[in-house]
Amino acid sequence: MNSTNSGLGLGPIDVHVHLSLNGQGSLSGWSRRRWVMRPFLAAAAHDIGLRGGFAGRDFDERYLNRLVGWLEDSSLSAAVLLAYDWVRDSYGFPRKDLSDLYVSNEAVIAIARRHPKFLPGVSIHPGRPDAFDELERCAAQGAALLKLLPCVQNVDCNESRYKPFWERLAKLGLPLLAHTGGEFCVRSIRNDLKTPACLRLPLECGVTVIAAHCGTRALPWDGDHFQTFLEMRSRYPNFYGDLSPLSHITHLVSLERLREDPARLLHGTDYPVVSAVFPSFLKGWISREELHRLNAIGNPLEKKIQLTRAQGFPEQVFTDLWRLLPETVVRSFQQRGSRIPGPPDLLAF
Repeated sequence: MNSTNSGLGLGPIDVHVHLSLNGQGSLSGWSRRRWVMRPFLAAAAHDIGLRGGFAGRDFDERYLNRLVGWLEDSSLSAAVLLAYDWVRDSYGFPRKDLSDLYVSNEAVIAIARRHPKFLPGVSIHPGRPDAFDELERCAAQGAALLKLLPCVQNVDCNESRYKPFWERLAKLGLPLLAHTGGEFCVRSIRNDLKTPACLRLPLECGVTVIAAHCGTRALPWDGDHFQTFLEMRSRYPNFYGDLSPLSHITHLVSLERLREDPARLLHGTDYPVVSAVFPSFLKGWISREELHRLNAIGNPLEKKIQLTRAQGFPEQVFTDLWRLLPETVVRSFQQRGSRIPGPPDLLAF
């Protein structure tokens, strides 16, 4: 933890916002839209106001413009925009046949340069032959954190051969945001890597680890790793959880426990994943008036902030991330805050 970043006076920050690129408009990303995801993508497109949906040669530009608009119109000071490495084999080479998404590190770094409210969250499989070189390059370019999906990208973080990588990550002061729990949007390659227990080695190497989704279910029949999350949070002071996108029926039991003990939790949306308000009304956490008010908020980034407050979480969940980021990243963010952003230019990546 970078304790010198405390008391910065910076506002809310979203730790978990996805960039999506379909590969038709640039070489910076790629996606495979599985048929089973079509109704969920349609719902997400409606929720985020994405006209034209998740298809078309102009998708990359439409998606980014819509996201920038929501961010500028929200009470967020910043959002971490996430890259997405390929699924890789045991030697670290890409397996496009097993991948559903790819977003380059250069894409999120370039967008963050043009839009001051974005911080780049890079994605580097530690088994890549160039893993160390890419980590150093991204850190020098202002990376805020490293994002991995162990169960999807085939990363067993506890493998001893990755220890030097985690030690270097810790020395650079870059947190690791790692998916834990159920996964539905993309295919899982290793179901055994959904548990937060697969993150012990990075923690023991001194990395600040943020367990995305706190090990909770995505679907009712998913394995639930929430208890493991709680046990590890008690054991490791450098272990955190994010609240993305915890709002659905499957999350209510876990949310109730987290409301009672909100230690080391961080705000996140998992944008463009839809936030659900009605389950919190069912639990009695919000009134009918609050239900209608929150559902009337068109901005999905702002809706999740206000829903999290209405659920009873303390204000520090929105700002504690600033204390965990590298000091150079925070200083750079403060210095560039007055810069006027230029238009997106994804084709230039």
